[in-house]
Amino acid sequence: MKEMDRTTARDRTPPGRLSSSSSLSRHSRNGHRAPQDNRSNSLRSSQHSRRQSKRSSRSDSGSSETSRVSRRRSTTNGRDNYKKQPGRKSNFTKWAATVVIFIAIVDLIVLWTSIDATIGDQNGDQPHQIGPEVSIHQFTEKRTTDIQIQFIQDIAKKQHEKAKQERPKKQRTRSEMLEERRRQYIPIQKVKNVAKSDKVKNDVTFGIDEHIVNILTAANIQLDAELASQLPSWDDIVSMYGDKPIIHGLETCKTYRDTVEPADRMLGPAGIFNTGTNLLFELMKANCNIKEARTSKTHREPMRNGMRFQPPWGKHNPPSIHRGQHVAKFWGEGINQTAFFPVVMIKDFYHWAGSQCRHAYTCFWEHHKDRCPNLVDAYNHPNQAMVRFGKGTIYYDSILDLWNKHYQEWEEQTFPHLITRYEDLLFHGEEVTRIACDCVGGEFTPNFGYVEGSAKENGLPIHNGANGLVKAMLQYGNSANRLTGFTDRDRLYASKTIDSNLLDRYGYKAPPLPT
Repeated sequence: MKEMDRTTARDRTPPGRLSSSSSLSRHSRNGHRAPQDNRSNSLRSSQHSRRQSKRSSRSDSGSSETSRVSRRRSTTNGRDNYKKQPGRKSNFTKWAATVVIFIAIVDLIVLWTSIDATIGDQNGDQPHQIGPEVSIHQFTEKRTTDIQIQFIQDIAKKQHEKAKQERPKKQRTRSEMLEERRRQYIPIQKVKNVAKSDKVKNDVTFGIDEHIVNILTAANIQLDAELASQLPSWDDIVSMYGDKPIIHGLETCKTYRDTVEPADRMLGPAGIFNTGTNLLFELMKANCNIKEARTSKTHREPMRNGMRFQPPWGKHNPPSIHRGQHVAKFWGEGINQTAFFPVVMIKDFYHWAGSQCRHAYTCFWEHHKDRCPNLVDAYNHPNQAMVRFGKGTIYYDSILDLWNKHYQEWEEQTFPHLITRYEDLLFHGEEVTRIACDCVGGEFTPNFGYVEGSAKENGLPIHNGANGLVKAMLQYGNSANRLTGFTDRDRLYASKTIDSNLLDRYGYKAPPLPT
C-alpha cells in the first residue's frame, strides 16, 4: 500500500521536478544510500529556496492584482448603487421645481402689487378707478405707445438716411459759399418787380372776375383763353374763404411801434411748415421798406430794409419754448428777439395736410405716397407724428394734433404779432402786405408787385415741388382739391379732433361727413 502511494506521488510529480524524498526512496529501493555531500545539499537547498521565493512573489503579485480589481469593482458597484439608489434624483428634481415655483410666485406678487394701485385722471376730471384691470389696461397702452414711438423713430432714421444719400456728393466750393454769403448781405436793390417794369395789360379778361385779373396782372401773367378756362371763379373763392382777409393781432401794432425804435424794427414770417412763410418774405422784401433799419447799430441788416427771412428763434419753432431760449442758425445770431415782429401764417388744415404729404420737412409719421395724410390706421388709432424743432423732438398724436397745438400756442402769446391766412396772401396779397408793413411803421411801395413762380426758388433752403402763383390759385381755389387723399376714417377722425374754435376764428368751414 505504501509502495502504491509512493508510486502515485511519483507519478503526480512533473518530470524534472522530483523531490528529494522521492530521490532518496529510489536510492533506497536500489540498495544504495544517499550521498552525504554537504555541498550538493546546500546547492539544492538554495535552488529550492529560490523557487519557493519566486512562487511566493507570484502569489503576492496575483493577490495584490486581485485586490486592486476587487477594489475597482467594489468602487464601480458603489457608484452604480449610488446612482441606482431610489429617491436621490427624484428628490433633486422636486427641490429644483419647488425653487422655480417659489420664484414665479414672488414675481407674480410683486407684479400684482405694483399694478394694483389707484389709477385715475391726474387732473381730477374723472373719478378714480381702482384695480389691477385698469392698471393692466394702461400698462398695455403705454407699451403700445412705446412701440409706436420706436416705429416713428425708425421711419425718421430711414428718411434721414435716404435724404443723406440723395444729397449731391460734390460739396459746394469755397467760392460758392462766399457768393451765397455775399448774396445774403447785399443791400436791397431795385427789384425786377413785374409790377414796375414791362407790365402786361390784360385788357381782354375772357369773363374772369376783376379781382383775379388784378392778381395776374400784378404778377405780370398774361391771361389767355386756355388759362381762363382753368382758373377758379371769384364766387368759388369767396364761398371758401370770404371776400376779405382775416388778420388777428392788429391791436398789438401800436404797442410794438411805441416800444421798439425804428432803426431796430424787424418783420418776418412765422408758422408751421407749408403755410406760405417764404411767399410772405418775398412779398414783404419787394414791397415794404423800413428806412431806418439800414442805420441800425444793434445788428446787421441783410436786406437793409428790416424785412427778414425768419424770427431769430426759427420760424417753424413753437414760440413758448424757443423765443428767447433758442437762436436759429440762419439769420438768428446777434438779434434782439424781443424787437422782432412775427407775422404768423396759417393754412386750412385739409389743404395743409396735402402739402405735408408733398413736403414733410422734419415731420415724420406713418404714411405713403398713395396713402396720405393717413391720420389713422386700420383700427382707427391715430398715427403719431414726431417733429424735430430747434430745441428737440416733440411727439404729437397725429399731424392734426400738431396743427391744433401749434396755433393754439400762438393764440396764447401776448407779445406783438399778427396772424393771417395763407389763402389771403394768395387772393388778397396786396392788402395783407400793406397792413403788415404799416403795422411796423414801414413804407409800402406804390406799385405792388406779386411774386410769380415758387417763393422757394430764390436761393433759400427749400426743396422741389413748391407751387407757383397760378398753380396755387388752381390748387387752393378749387374746393374739390381740399380732401384729396383723405379716407372716410381720416375724415371722421378729423371731424372729431380738429379745434373748431380755430376753424371759426379763421373762417374755415368743416367739410361734410362721409356718407
